[in-house]
Amino acid sequence: MPRPLPNLTFVLYDRIVSGRMATLRSTQNTPEVEHLVARACERAGLDDFGSDSWREGLTILVQTVESAPGVTAGGRDYVYGRFVDALWNRLRVVDYLKRHPEVGAERIERPLVVLGLPRTGTSLASYLLDQDPNRRSLLTWEAENSVPPASPETLRTDPRCLKKKAELDMMAEGLKAANIPMVHWDEADGPTECVFVQSQDFKAYLWEAFMPTSAYADWLLEADMTSTYAYERSVLQMLQSRAPGVWSLKMPSHAVHIETLLSTFPDVRIVWAHRDPFKATASFLRLNYLSRAVLGADIDVDDVVSNVLRQLQAHVARPLQARRRIGDERFFDLHYAALMRDPIGVMRSLYEWAGDELTASTEAAMLTWLERHPQDRFGVQPYSLDGSGVTIADLERVFDPYLSAFEIEMEGTS
Repeated sequence: MPRPLPNLTFVLYDRIVSGRMATLRSTQNTPEVEHLVARACERAGLDDFGSDSWREGLTILVQTVESAPGVTAGGRDYVYGRFVDALWNRLRVVDYLKRHPEVGAERIERPLVVLGLPRTGTSLASYLLDQDPNRRSLLTWEAENSVPPASPETLRTDPRCLKKKAELDMMAEGLKAANIPMVHWDEADGPTECVFVQSQDFKAYLWEAFMPTSAYADWLLEADMTSTYAYERSVLQMLQSRAPGVWSLKMPSHAVHIETLLSTFPDVRIVWAHRDPFKATASFLRLNYLSRAVLGADIDVDDVVSNVLRQLQAHVARPLQARRRIGDERFFDLHYAALMRDPIGVMRSLYEWAGDELTASTEAAMLTWLERHPQDRFGVQPYSLDGSGVTIADLERVFDPYLSAFEIEMEGTS
């Protein structure tokens, strides 16, 4: 029998959001996949997805859900609804690009991309960078509802943005009422992760986070991400065609597919976020168990743990390999401990490295944002490995090359 999740209260999350690898590799159409496709096409009034690059990932996800014991009707409906949302937005993006071929000539120059282990301060860095009016962030609402692209004047007042804000406010109230911690939170009009665009090609850790087995994760680690990054580039081109700026992007798992990132954006400036990996893993596992509870499926903790360890190893081994190939000068090392102590000082160093101007007004805007968004505004999160299924010894084997390469300030994790 699968071992249960360490904390059974995680299943409350489901109430709020109301064959194994060889078999799952099959891309044979299933009735469930075709039903989701039909729902998206009917909703959009369109049927051209641009290519079938999304189909294999979606098929693996659906087969995983359909074969997992214990999946609840509410959990299944929620996740499948998210799949339809992603397909719907993709249909509309492809249609817009066909009607506006000039968008393909948009140049994405010198994007600043924050990556690294999960839970290492990438969100804080992205929100501070978002205070710069010369930069362009991928906003939460527009990543999921991209067409038509907004203008600079409507980026934070578009009805789609206001609707998303209302939805998130309602979810936050529900989580608070159920005493479920807000481990991670994106504002509707704030910067979000590229994963919400990449999910529309169905090669994204957003989907993996819901899955009760590691089948999709194992496939994703070795998947060809060329189509996914090409799709993201097209979405960014479309968005900046109406609201321009130098892109500041973030997604920890860019680290896993860093070679494709580099080939898609050759002049990318990489910000590698660093944190005590033991503390980061404790935080990441907490988020993992919360998200996997959504489906209500039986979860084998041993499978989750081995899956997480493989992911974490890829998050450090692959960028280390790329760094050896292209050189240290292409990377800015952003240390979580320093960012917590002196966020403006770190931003000054980052801007100097990037060759950008940090104006007095932008610095003042960063300070204002920090005053309005204290780190503990959602309560203190006591992250610990206790009961997680992972030990310090497990992690030492994974992180030894990483800790040997960088001077990481350790925070201490029980």
